[in-house]
Amino acid sequence: MQRPLLSVIVPCYNTEKYLDKCLTSITSQTYNNLEILLIDDGSADQTGMLCDAWQAKDRRIQVIHKQNEGSSNARRTGIENATADYVTFVDADDWIDPDMYAGMMAALLSTGSDIAQCGVCEVYEDGRMIHRDNADKRGTFEVVGRVEGALLILEDGKWRSWMWNKIFKKQLFENVVFPKGRGFGDDFITLELFHKAQQTVYLHCDYYFYLQRNESITNSKSIPAEMKNQRDYFDAYFERYVFTRQYPEYQSAMFSVKYMTICIGMNILRNIIVHPQYFPDNYFYEKAEQLCTIPVEPGDRFQRSIKMNLFVLKISPKLYFFLKSLYLQILHITNKLKITNRPTTRTLTGFFGWK
Repeated sequence: MQRPLLSVIVPCYNTEKYLDKCLTSITSQTYNNLEILLIDDGSADQTGMLCDAWQAKDRRIQVIHKQNEGSSNARRTGIENATADYVTFVDADDWIDPDMYAGMMAALLSTGSDIAQCGVCEVYEDGRMIHRDNADKRGTFEVVGRVEGALLILEDGKWRSWMWNKIFKKQLFENVVFPKGRGFGDDFITLELFHKAQQTVYLHCDYYFYLQRNESITNSKSIPAEMKNQRDYFDAYFERYVFTRQYPEYQSAMFSVKYMTICIGMNILRNIIVHPQYFPDNYFYEKAEQLCTIPVEPGDRFQRSIKMNLFVLKISPKLYFFLKSLYLQILHITNKLKITNRPTTRTLTGFFGWK
C-alpha cells in the first residue's frame, strides 16, 4: 500500500555551512514518499544557490525564493504550498535520524493521532551531545488526549513548543495565523495546534538533532538582536497567558505560565531602561500595562522580589521606572568602582540559565 505523502518544510536563511548535512539527512529517509519544500528566506549568502542545486538532483525538492520575513513567515509559505495531508519542519542547520519519518508516521497512522512528536538530541559546536528524552523509555511511545497534550506544551518542560520534532495533520493549520516578522512565533502556533488536536502520540526516540549555534536566534550575542528576541519572546508568552486565562481546562498550568510571563516581562522592563534606543517609543508603559493585568493570587508561589516589583509596578509604572532607573545607575557606578560585579543588561540566556 502506498504510504501517505509527507510535506517537509525547511526554512533556509544564511545556512550555507549546514544545509548539505541537513538535506542529506532528509533525502536519505527510509520513509521516502516526501515532498521537500525549501523556503529560501532572502538569504544573503550562497544558501539560495545550494537550494537550487539540490532541487536539480532530487525531484522531490521544490525551492521557493522569497524576501526575508523571518522563520515563522517562511513556515507559513511552506504550509501554503504543501500538497500533502501531513506536514513537518526541519531547521536548515539541524539534521534528522534516517528512520525519523518512518517511525513517526507509523505511530501517527497506527494510533489515529493528529500530531506525532519525537525526542530531541541537543548538539553543541564543541561536540557535546545532550539527550533530552527519558532513556528508560527509549523505543516506546505514549498517546495523550487534547487537554493533556496542550497542558504539556503550556508547562514548557517535558514537552516543548518546537515545531520541527513533530508531524502534524495539515488540516490543523486552518485559520492559524503566523505572526509576520516575529521570532519565537512558533511558540503560540504550536499551542494552538495542540489545542485543536484530539490526540497526540509521543515517541521516546531522539530522532531530531538540534544544533546549538552561537549565532542563532536563541543564542544571539548582538545587543540589538537580543533585545528583539526579548520583545518577541515576551509577546509569545503573553499570548500564552491570555490563552490559558481563556480556557478553564488549562487552569492547572496557570501558575507556570504566569511565572514565566512575569519574569520575562520584568526582564524586558529592565532592559528597556538600559537600552531605550532598541525599543519603540512608549514601549515600557505598553509592556507595564500588560504585566499589570496579570493578577497575583494568594497561592502563587512567587519569590518576594517578584512580588515587590509587581506591587510597585501596579501602584505606578512611572514610580517603578524611576526606582529601577536609580537602582541601575547605582549598580553601574558600583561596578565601575569594582564594588560590585553584576550586569545591568540581562539576556534571555543569562536570566534563565538557558543554553
